[in-house]
Amino acid sequence: MPELPEVETFKRYLDNTSLHQRITTVEVRDAYVLKRVSARELVRRLKGRRFENSHRHGKHLFVRAGNELWLRLHFGMTGSLEYLNQRQEMPKTARVIFCFANNRRLAFDDQRKFGEIELIEDVDEFVETRSLGPDALEISFSQFEAITQKYRGAVKAILLNQQLIAGIGNLYADEILFRARMHPGTEAARLRDIDLTRLFRATRYVLEKAIALKTDFNRLPKSWLLLHRGKRGRCPRCGRALKSATIGGRTSWFCEHCQKRNAEPSERLAHSKPLRQSGAKTHRTSAADVLHHRPKTADNFLQSAGDLA
Repeated sequence: MPELPEVETFKRYLDNTSLHQRITTVEVRDAYVLKRVSARELVRRLKGRRFENSHRHGKHLFVRAGNELWLRLHFGMTGSLEYLNQRQEMPKTARVIFCFANNRRLAFDDQRKFGEIELIEDVDEFVETRSLGPDALEISFSQFEAITQKYRGAVKAILLNQQLIAGIGNLYADEILFRARMHPGTEAARLRDIDLTRLFRATRYVLEKAIALKTDFNRLPKSWLLLHRGKRGRCPRCGRALKSATIGGRTSWFCEHCQKRNAEPSERLAHSKPLRQSGAKTHRTSAADVLHHRPKTADNFLQSAGDLA
């Protein structure tokens, strides 16, 4: 599933290819991905407009198409963007195609059709209505600390809950916890200040590093857990076999030796609240599935964009 780094990569790709071009029409090949808007209304409201700028919050990408009109894109499990010229073949799984006056096209490609396209009027209102937490790359340490103080539950469940922190999914949550040397089942309210600082820094590092590498798994450091995650996987730090457990409704991979549970009690535990899971549907996906269905990287995107010249 595209997580924050992938969606940020899509944002930068769209910004580099599709802004300020007049939309001549919108071709809806599969209306299943449209949410609260018909194919006819989508075409009518976007035709003749231009994508002016974009904004990302968590896993949602918002593209401004005029005053009080935003296109919301959510990439589900397998969504991605493709910018093509007339000579290039359109992907068979393209669900919606935005056609521009320069004869280029931007395709919303989504094999499994868990993605969403919607028209909204106000981004802040959407974020508030969905009760989304602060973006994982914009959250301050004080906000991060307050969340762990307030809610009782496994630290991984908190990282995954989009109503608490928006943007982190199953894969990057495992990587963050591995870098922080923290067991995913650790009670968040038991974390010491030093643990919180390490977790906060690990979150920033992992997300920013993945974006800098354009979410290309082939370029990830060999010391990262993501490259070893799964059955028969071994810890890249100590070489021991990785373990798995279901935490927060998702399969977690970790090293029991390197990621210890923090058994020290904390005064904050008495003041914390039970964690309520986000109402969003979750899907269990193996690392192999993700690598197979992983959206194209920005390197692929920018290379294809360069072919259009």
